[in-house]
Amino acid sequence: MSRSEVVPGLFVGSKPAPGRHEDIDVIVLAAEEYQPPADLFPGAEVIHAPIDDDPSRPIRQDEIVTATKAASRVASRLRAGRRVLASCAMGLNRSSLVAALAMHEVWGMGAEEIIERIRQARGELALSNPNFERLLRVVIEVRRSAMNR
Repeated sequence: MSRSEVVPGLFVGSKPAPGRHEDIDVIVLAAEEYQPPADLFPGAEVIHAPIDDDPSRPIRQDEIVTATKAASRVASRLRAGRRVLASCAMGLNRSSLVAALAMHEVWGMGAEEIIERIRQARGELALSNPNFERLLRVVIEVRRSAMNR
């Protein structure tokens, strides 16, 4: 498993092998095709958030709900000082989407800063699914508009 810390306490990485991960409190499993049972990760809270990473089609409504709910749970854990690993198959798109949404929720970062931090940590292919980047921008805009009302 490769992983990178994108902000303090929040890691983005590829799918973790079953077992104990001593320095991680919470594991998000965002790869639709990799959803092992939580009991295979003793000592960690597991958040199942299966999302497809097909850039040729729009993200489905149920996937939007899954990603935003997982991100809110991640944000809550980060605020509580827990160390979180957002993972997917390669640690590039689905994990980055959940992490990005959580970063906005916790620190109020804008899309450009979030994308830059994630790509600096994980490489230029991180958050390269245009549907995920678009969703991040829309969520941030909607939240900012709601705050200004």
